Amino acid sequence: MTGALSWSQLALFYVTALIPLSLLWFMDLKDLARDLSISITRMSIQLLAVGFYLQAVFDYNNFALNLIWLIAMTAIAAVTSAGRAKMPRLRSVVPLTGAILVAMLPVLLMFIFVLSRPIPWYSAQITIPIAGMLLGNALGSLVIALRRFQLRTAEDIERIELLTTMGATKAEARRFLIKSSLRAAASPVIASMATLGLVSLPGMMTGQILGGLNPMEAVQYQIAIMLGISATQTLAIILALRFSVYLEDG
Repeated sequence: MTGALSWSQLALFYVTALIPLSLLWFMDLKDLARDLSISITRMSIQLLAVGFYLQAVFDYNNFALNLIWLIAMTAIAAVTSAGRAKMPRLRSVVPLTGAILVAMLPVLLMFIFVLSRPIPWYSAQITIPIAGMLLGNALGSLVIALRRFQLRTAEDIERIELLTTMGATKAEARRFLIKSSLRAAASPVIASMATLGLVSLPGMMTGQILGGLNPMEAVQYQIAIMLGISATQTLAIILALRFSVYLEDG
């Protein structure tokens, strides 16, 4: 696949979206058709806005600007995770942002200094897409873990109260809950990694092949990003759950 996609070529793909929208409309599923069209519109506006902004970031390629964008991405991921897990967003944003950054930075630096080695080392064209992949994949698992940690059964509450009465600290009384939250978040990731390449070709590998890289080189990059994603997800979840213990009242 070579050359840039023209706006007229992109418009053809919007025409294909009219087919399912029309079918839904004639099947009297107007609410679903409306929701789908709104989602397509929002997706297009958001991606175009991000594309224009990133083009400016790539052209300017300033360390401070790259760092601000990286922190902003992480903070948005933290706020999103807290909101979906029904946690207090204002109290959660700083510790969750810190947890995600601590988990992501070692992996990101590995990609910069070991795998890509761009010049300059803070190149926006490398740091921002890799950080986006790490954050995007960590977000889903983080939400699952935090939801499990927050939505407790009557048995969970009774067990925490019993352990606290017996002299356990907040962290000790909730250790079983942290473990179960980790298991809940890890299960989909493990299942996805176990079938990677057999059920579907992963995104980074597909992009590398379409960009002209041979399959074995693309596989190497994909293995590297999957290992990085796995490490980021696991560490972010552990740190976020530990911090969440101390965000609770009482």
